[in-house]
Amino acid sequence: MASDKALVLNVGSIVPTGMADIERSDATPYQRPGTISLIVDAYGLRVLKYIHNRSGSATAKGELASKRANTAVNDITAASSGTGSAGTSGLTADQHVGRLCYVLDNDDTAGAAPEGEVSVVAGNTATKITMESDYKYSVALAVNDDLVLISTHDSVDAADGDLAVNVHGVILAQDGILDAQYGWVQMEGYVVSKLLSAAFTAGNPVVADAAQIGTFGTDGQELWVGLIKAAVTADQAAERGLVQLKLFSSAGPGTAP
Repeated sequence: MASDKALVLNVGSIVPTGMADIERSDATPYQRPGTISLIVDAYGLRVLKYIHNRSGSATAKGELASKRANTAVNDITAASSGTGSAGTSGLTADQHVGRLCYVLDNDDTAGAAPEGEVSVVAGNTATKITMESDYKYSVALAVNDDLVLISTHDSVDAADGDLAVNVHGVILAQDGILDAQYGWVQMEGYVVSKLLSAAFTAGNPVVADAAQIGTFGTDGQELWVGLIKAAVTADQAAERGLVQLKLFSSAGPGTAP
């Protein structure tokens, strides 16, 4: 983003959501990915997010999803690079659409523009990243500049050790979200979630585990995604429980306690 650009692009807003919407798994998004919805039901207030399943397989109701990892694009090539594009190699076509493209380093003039600027990926091939046409950099990218493609709404299965700030939430649809499709997760409020097979103490923090909620053990608060609201015994056959998610403004403080 050039210094004279607005700090917002293509503005939308919070949207209303009904049961039919929550049950969707969309090959083509019906809302802008990353859209937030506030609903109230018998459980109380819930905050939802519309995400894109990039996990490589279908997700299931109650599973926990996290953001896809950021992608480093180091030492871009001169070919195709400009104020609105970057030449590179080894990318998978169309896998980075919608990501934020941050200029980490200007190789030829340390600290000078466009270092520190941000654009939005409109499309990508294996060898070229194209930015949104009305959100170009102030200065052309050049050979050996370094970029970071930052994930916002792409989703994969959660994993043990995921930071709270990188966790999207719990899959809501009865039949889950199919691979490469779009759907809703819950990021805030009470929800019945898939749990690690373990004992949980009511009121304790909980963390991400393998596509599920896990016990916090000695994990620091940077991993806490919410609270378990009722005790769960280790021998409970149905590995699920009532969780209060706190991911709208994540329970954890970032990368460190």
